[in-house]
Amino acid sequence: MIYKNEETDKINLFESQIINIAFCTQGDSITFLIDWTENETPITVKCDYCSNYTFNINSINNFLCTGFLITGFSYKKNENHYTVQFNFGLSMEGYIKFDCTEFSFDVPGIPLQAGGNDNLI
Repeated sequence: MIYKNEETDKINLFESQIINIAFCTQGDSITFLIDWTENETPITVKCDYCSNYTFNINSINNFLCTGFLITGFSYKKNENHYTVQFNFGLSMEGYIKFDCTEFSFDVPGIPLQAGGNDNLI
């Protein structure tokens, strides 16, 4: 099932892990593959027309930002775009933050518990 923008409040990403990050060849979208704690099949998070990337990770050895426990997911709706942020507070402090026109979660099943916007932006 695909959840878009505010609909993603139904998905809990706490203590899931980013296992892959892919930028499209045009450089305007990004896809995250997330090892979801509620199901063996990963979640695909797609973000379209992205800009203003910030990868603020404390360890240069972990530049690809994979394997970190997600401790927060936040988004903020602006006039023409969303600001989206993944936080990694419990495993390796840092965050990934960017702007996009829309984002979606492709979830393999019905969520067991609601997650939501952590409003940390």
